[in-house]
Amino acid sequence: MGRAVSVLFYLFLAFITYVMAANVMPVTQPVGTDAHERRKALNRVYIGGIFAILFVVSALRFDIGNDYRQYTLTAHEAYVGGYVVTEAGFNALVRLVYTLFDGEYYELVFALFAFVTLALFLRAFARDSVSFSQSFFLFMTLGLYFQTFNTVRYYFALSVALCSMRYILEKDYIRFVFWIGFAALFHKSVLLVIPVYFAATFAWNRWVYGLGLAAGAVCFVCKSLLLKLALVLYPSYKNTIYLEGGTSLFSVVRIAAVLLLYLWFLRYMGSTFRAREDYRKIRFYGQLNFLAFLAATFFSFLPVVTRIVYYFSVSQLLMIPLMVKNIEDDMVKMKLKLLVTVVCIVYFAFFLLNAHQAGVGLLPYRTWLFCERYVYE
Repeated sequence: MGRAVSVLFYLFLAFITYVMAANVMPVTQPVGTDAHERRKALNRVYIGGIFAILFVVSALRFDIGNDYRQYTLTAHEAYVGGYVVTEAGFNALVRLVYTLFDGEYYELVFALFAFVTLALFLRAFARDSVSFSQSFFLFMTLGLYFQTFNTVRYYFALSVALCSMRYILEKDYIRFVFWIGFAALFHKSVLLVIPVYFAATFAWNRWVYGLGLAAGAVCFVCKSLLLKLALVLYPSYKNTIYLEGGTSLFSVVRIAAVLLLYLWFLRYMGSTFRAREDYRKIRFYGQLNFLAFLAATFFSFLPVVTRIVYYFSVSQLLMIPLMVKNIEDDMVKMKLKLLVTVVCIVYFAFFLLNAHQAGVGLLPYRTWLFCERYVYE
């Protein structure tokens, strides 16, 4: 499939699944009525259809992304007992799959990660978002679904982090730490969210933001020392292209735009909004996005800093629909929805235009049904 055809395929995929997501409605009918059960059943059908379509596309992919082939080699080494830097959970999963199927079927490993990662993202939208369709729209147009083709261990951990925001907000710390600890068996970087998410649940004064900006500037000046410390934690990044660091300009602009939207929203809603329960959630998401901005700018020199950024900015998928829901003026709400829609579509267009570049490698789309698979002796 050529690049242009692949772009059209991705556009169609996003369109058809969003049309299905738009039919997922809140269940407002009285419990126990036929209308209530019918609405729940329809929602399950649409969400199940979305999951099936996205899962098949993800599970059938071949050599897409910046690390697909490296993963197949890593899985081989984990299976035969070679040296690998991947976490114990991933290594154990590979050995289990390869042993059960008596062969190095890395396609099954990718399919398993796609299955669980997609299921967790959709679960978060259905359970924790005030609008499944809006969260799903952001998920597709911000490119997050397509980026799950890369670094499958990380995006699994990211999906767990998103689902775990509910527990930290509900002060269910035991469940929160348990699930983050489980995700760390596959990507240890997720442990970062334990102290950060906890800190973000508290209200920050203005001096905290000032201190954060000042600390970020100091760290950027001392980036050589911090880079050495980072390589102690991640020695596998030594002498690799990952040391180039960097965050895409599109990501920085997106995070900055969401921060401006957050500040406008607080100003527009006024001080009385702080008495509402939704304020605590929006504040939590907004403070995480402030940290995402710091990481994407002052800490852009760190290896694959985007992983740190996404642990914080993934909250946008829940934050933006929640802000829209709390605007009572219908005209303002409509304008905000239109603004978000247009910006996301433009962002998605730029994302697809750059999805073929080195380090992304999402174009053209290929499937192992028609390609010669990798075989290791």
